[in-house]
Amino acid sequence: MYRLAEREAAKAAELTAAGEQVSVATVGRMRARYREQGVWGLVDGRLKRERSALGRADPRVVAAIKRALEEQQGRSTGTLSRLRRQVGWLLEDAHGPGAVAVPPVATFNRLVRSLAEQEGLAATAAGERRRAPRPVPVFTPTVATLPGELVMMDSTLLDVMVVCEDGQARRPELTMAVDVATRSITAAVLRPKGTKAVDAAVLLAQTLVPQPMRPNWPAYLSMAASVIPHTRLVTIDARMQGAAARPVIRPTTVVIDQGKVFVSRCFLAAAEHLTPGAPRQPPARHQQRPRQRRRHRPVRPAQLQRPDGRPPTR
Repeated sequence: MYRLAEREAAKAAELTAAGEQVSVATVGRMRARYREQGVWGLVDGRLKRERSALGRADPRVVAAIKRALEEQQGRSTGTLSRLRRQVGWLLEDAHGPGAVAVPPVATFNRLVRSLAEQEGLAATAAGERRRAPRPVPVFTPTVATLPGELVMMDSTLLDVMVVCEDGQARRPELTMAVDVATRSITAAVLRPKGTKAVDAAVLLAQTLVPQPMRPNWPAYLSMAASVIPHTRLVTIDARMQGAAARPVIRPTTVVIDQGKVFVSRCFLAAAEHLTPGAPRQPPARHQQRPRQRRRHRPVRPAQLQRPDGRPPTR
């Protein structure tokens, strides 16, 4: 039997002959790490380091800068040099004189800008004034736990050129429906720019029926090859035989924007017919407070007065 050192030397020679310059000592270190940590120990340590927008800044310095930025909220804008002196005083009070050094000026300035942007702290009073009157965002994280509970539909113009049937090159438009709970595309249509309302209505109907396999599609795209219980579904609906691996979902709530395709009578009628449907709600991005019209009171001539207090002449 070969000794361990001989096997390490043979492996190093094999890797070197394959074009990877590896020494015997490196093979020994990798073998020891593999014994302790498994495959994870063979990963380059530089790739396992967590990267941050603040780089390798001292956490004590970061905490002091964050505290200084929070203390100057609501006050007039100060200079970065003054902020640097304030951070130095905070470090001295917390850790003692000379225990933690303040970064150089250029490094300190970059650190302040990165931290202010990451933590949502305005570095200037002007930035704080611009941020203060902003309304509360209307978009919130959407949570759906059941398939079909929330289906989003939208269309977008792709940044590619295709040759259409008339021989002209145009940009195609993609319209699709996405189920939020399963993160799956239930239906999609790709056509030249100018999606019609009937295309969106047919797209909504396609989410309710299985998609048949095309003759040139590979077998792994069929529903029989997926983890879905295909045999049980075939006993329920014969259309599942030879269907593609695309989910069949009945939407309960459909979220749209104010595109003319989705607010058309054709699409709204199809949505009300195909979905159980809650009452219509305007999209959140278009919810605005109704503008109040100023009421002007008519001013009668008797209410007018001249600067000298006498009634006006007719």
